[in-house]
Amino acid sequence: MNSVDRLRLLFEEQINVMPITENLLLFDQSNYREEMAKWNFHSGIVKVDGNWMKYDIGDERPIPLTEEDYMDANTPLLKAFRMLVEKRRFFIKDEDGNPAYIVTRTDLDKIPLRIGFFGMISIFETHLKDLIRKYLPDWEESLSKNRIDQARSLYEWKKGRKEEIDMVQCLQFGDLGSVFSKNQRFKKFDPSLSRERFVQQMNAIGKLRDTLAHSQSHLGFSWEEIDHMIIFIRSIIDREDPLFEV
Repeated sequence: MNSVDRLRLLFEEQINVMPITENLLLFDQSNYREEMAKWNFHSGIVKVDGNWMKYDIGDERPIPLTEEDYMDANTPLLKAFRMLVEKRRFFIKDEDGNPAYIVTRTDLDKIPLRIGFFGMISIFETHLKDLIRKYLPDWEESLSKNRIDQARSLYEWKKGRKEEIDMVQCLQFGDLGSVFSKNQRFKKFDPSLSRERFVQQMNAIGKLRDTLAHSQSHLGFSWEEIDHMIIFIRSIIDREDPLFEV
């Protein structure tokens, strides 16, 4: 298992949904509407005749819970993200099997998931740099003199600090898009990819990366758009290394 595999294991399996959940407030049948309005809750669990039932704003009355309303506490965080893109909220049971936690689409903006997004983008960046090292020895021909000079300047600075790196490590994310745009190398990832879609996705991922790195309050993309970025990243890093023309 290499470093990229270990990082993927961390972000896709070892961090579960629980860090973004909230403790569930359980309501009584006598005043659940008032209590939910006070807390500005859109969903809740209500005790009706001794049984726990669900109530979502807009429902006429509490209705029975189904297994589709629950998410397992061990659901990997990024899988939970996909589930919440498709459905607004889930309840989570405690060890005794009782509803005890809730996770909603609002929780997607919490720090653990931001770390997960940044982690996946970093894995993607590492993967593309590894492909350049392995298969594109003439990668410098794909970049402008200005971009090469900036990468070389950073390389010399880091080397002066005794860091064990190479020039590829000093490339910016936008440089990677340029390298794989050259000669339509992106077609090796997916023959159906157009240059427009590849550039659009790389630019979007780069913007999201910068926003996450600078802890901006608004990510600038919808959850559906971020989901498409993660799918795009996985479509490239999950496949076997393509053969590029040298």
